[in-house]
Amino acid sequence: MKDWKTIEELERIFHPRGVVVVGASNSDGNLGRFFLEGFIQLGFENLYVVHPNEQEVQRVKAYATVREISGEVDLAVVFSPRETVPQIVRECTLKGIKGVVICTSGFGEKDGEGRRLEQEVVEIARRNGTRLIGPNCVGIYCPSSRLANFGFLPKESGPVGMFSHSGSLSIMFIIAAAAQGVRFSKVVSCGNECDLNAADFLAYLGQDPETSIILAYLEGVKQGRRFCQLTREISKEKPIIVWKGGTTEVGARAAASHTGALSGSAAVWEAVFKQTGMIKVDSAEEMLDYLQAFYFLPLPRGNRVAIASGMGGLGVATADACIESGLELAQLSAHTGRRLEDIVPTVGTCTDNPIDLGMASIFNPQLYIDTIEALGKDEGVDMLLITSGSWESDYMKRVLAVVAEVEVVVAVAAVIST
Repeated sequence: MKDWKTIEELERIFHPRGVVVVGASNSDGNLGRFFLEGFIQLGFENLYVVHPNEQEVQRVKAYATVREISGEVDLAVVFSPRETVPQIVRECTLKGIKGVVICTSGFGEKDGEGRRLEQEVVEIARRNGTRLIGPNCVGIYCPSSRLANFGFLPKESGPVGMFSHSGSLSIMFIIAAAAQGVRFSKVVSCGNECDLNAADFLAYLGQDPETSIILAYLEGVKQGRRFCQLTREISKEKPIIVWKGGTTEVGARAAASHTGALSGSAAVWEAVFKQTGMIKVDSAEEMLDYLQAFYFLPLPRGNRVAIASGMGGLGVATADACIESGLELAQLSAHTGRRLEDIVPTVGTCTDNPIDLGMASIFNPQLYIDTIEALGKDEGVDMLLITSGSWESDYMKRVLAVVAEVEVVVAVAAVIST
């Protein structure tokens, strides 16, 4: 199913020997210069600039054309006006550049002339074996290779890969996730996908040893059957968290003018999520929540969950949410049952799963500690959810200490603490 030739081509794009920024200048507000500064800040060394009227930009030597560069270049990032892009791509192919990121907009998402230029650029690239990202995008980010599509991005790598039809979202997520301690392996702004598309990026991230979590913001998919087959295969090994834009009629029209994407109906996409194992989110906040859960929590060995709460109603509601999400309530062993009967008070409580620790747990956090320890030793429990908590000042410290000793995944929610 995987196109290993495309994967090898993307490997060269993500790990280039040299990068040229076409269209960077010393003018105030020049986007090419801004992106050039990002490469410099991350420490990429073999940088070149192409601009007909500059000698150097940010102390990087400028050339009049791509073909004048003497060093090895595998990646070009283009910010020139759309009418000049076909000639620039032609020069890149003659130079032997393997990948061209076209940040310039005004192509297929705009008008008929833009669609004609986009097709011309694709034909030039394909004749000479060069791959294209974009147009109408903000490039790629790969901290291990010191590739940047924005200034002041983290230099540290992490296990998260992302591809996005929104350039601004691809940058925003790097920054927002970094504030939570999350780091990325690769991020791609797809743009109009005139050549390389979401299925290609998914195939690459699916086999990338540096990536264990995959995020995507999608407005449409060009190779739907291939994309679905890939998600079925990859989601068995790596979580794929997807925010699908353009699910309403108004949103679909916006997507068409944004990247030229054909969104597809909401009903079709609901079926796709159910059939492929992708995780559906509906907002940036929800995507960030899921990301942090997969990033910081190990995957459980199964779907059997035990619930402990100081409030019976909250425990029941949590059990409902677990069942609706496809989890199972764990059947506790006889030994665990006897242990819980010794731990849990007899008034206003329940030792069946979900376990109700009663109001006494607010004043006696040791009930939570002992319960976590007992449930964590039950081989029939894969996950443990602890809801509510105690206002004792050392509650969380004590909980974390016992969590470190058990062999199940533990989540603590709605904690009451000072």
